[in-house]
Amino acid sequence: MRVAQINVVASLSTGRIAVQLCRMIEQAGHRAMVCHSRDYAPKDVISYRIGSHVRMAAPKGRIRQIIAGVQDQAGCKLNTYAHLGRSRLTDRAGFYSKRATRRLVQQLEMFKPDLVHLHNLHGYYLHLPTLFAYLKKNDMPVVWTLHDCWAFTGHCAYYTTAVDAPPAGPVQKRRAKQHTLGCDRWKTGCGKCVLKRSYPISWLRDQSARNWQEKRELFQGLSHMVITTPSEWLRGEVKQSFLKNYPVYVFPNGLDLDKFKPCPSDEYMHQAMRSYGLDKTEGRRIVLSVAAVWDERKGLDELIDLAEKLGPEYCVAAVGLDENQISALPKNTVLGIRRTGNINDLCALYTAADVYVSASCEETFGMTLIEAMACGTQVICYDATAMPELVTDEVGEVVPVHDVDALAESVRRLCAGPKDGKACVMHAKNYDLNERFNAYLRLYEKMYLFSPAYQAALKSKPEP
Repeated sequence: MRVAQINVVASLSTGRIAVQLCRMIEQAGHRAMVCHSRDYAPKDVISYRIGSHVRMAAPKGRIRQIIAGVQDQAGCKLNTYAHLGRSRLTDRAGFYSKRATRRLVQQLEMFKPDLVHLHNLHGYYLHLPTLFAYLKKNDMPVVWTLHDCWAFTGHCAYYTTAVDAPPAGPVQKRRAKQHTLGCDRWKTGCGKCVLKRSYPISWLRDQSARNWQEKRELFQGLSHMVITTPSEWLRGEVKQSFLKNYPVYVFPNGLDLDKFKPCPSDEYMHQAMRSYGLDKTEGRRIVLSVAAVWDERKGLDELIDLAEKLGPEYCVAAVGLDENQISALPKNTVLGIRRTGNINDLCALYTAADVYVSASCEETFGMTLIEAMACGTQVICYDATAMPELVTDEVGEVVPVHDVDALAESVRRLCAGPKDGKACVMHAKNYDLNERFNAYLRLYEKMYLFSPAYQAALKSKPEP
């Protein structure tokens, strides 16, 4: 069995998932390849950078290889920047990069996959009509893992925080006169998008209605596609969209529990705290929050409010901020910490914290909650989107969304009477990476056995 993974990146959260799936497929005796647009895939994984030139073999000679590498990197960046620039003007993300996608199709035809696993198709690198024409022409078995909501909207990747979006239908005209939170226009057709300036940003035009219509036509008609989501919440959203006729399974994201675990060394933990500026918090309760990218939905402003409400007895620390965000923080509120480049350091910070807080209001899973629990730390999150699915009474608390007073009360309550750290670690084991990826392997094998290619090969096999 040969499986091709397609994702915008080969690193960070979704990229790591695609790369780990490739490794698992190879370990099971099959063949795998990851196709991506940005950054570099690990050397132990067969990969193709979308936007580069297709080559049957690497050029001979060191100098020619260096020149080819520079050309490919320039080609990938040019493809991304050209797609991004045109999308900013036209609101047509996903409908450029035709030449780059043709080259991707050529690479897939050489690899001859038995199954294609799609991940994030947004990110300014793919021409959707070309890719889906290839999948339909070859009657390809497809697994599509949705990491956000972009696949079934006309523009945005998230919509629950949209303010005063027009109502979805005429029966809801009264709602148009009220202050509303969230958008449901994706259920019946987008248009009049209030999130035009959110990713993927459009400066001028609003083509969300056209995008929604064309996505609906493109994404339907695949005879052998299943959709997976990391949470029940996202599955419920998909089942209200134009993708509702496909089978939708919940496959929660997995965590490498060999790497994410309580820090075994007090000395190392103290060194990590000193390295990230937490050594001056002696006698104060540490309230930790972590994000790879602190955009608006992650709730940095609410963490600042939380720090003010908790007072000097608590230290609220936010990990993953960039230099501009750190310098913009008010004095004597949140302690800004740059992104850690070391998992051991991150586990040490998780372990040192008295409580982990996610002030995010939009998540399709909530991996940092699992990471904190794997390190034995109790957690608090908002009652929003998928996050409450991860938190039980044994490991933490869920509070109303945007209620910073309730968040502060929960922090005080859990610091005064903490949850059992062993219970947190045990709960995190439900998301063991190996178990989660084995579920994907079983799905691949089941789809392959019922695929047209396998059935044709079975019929052509000579009788003994």
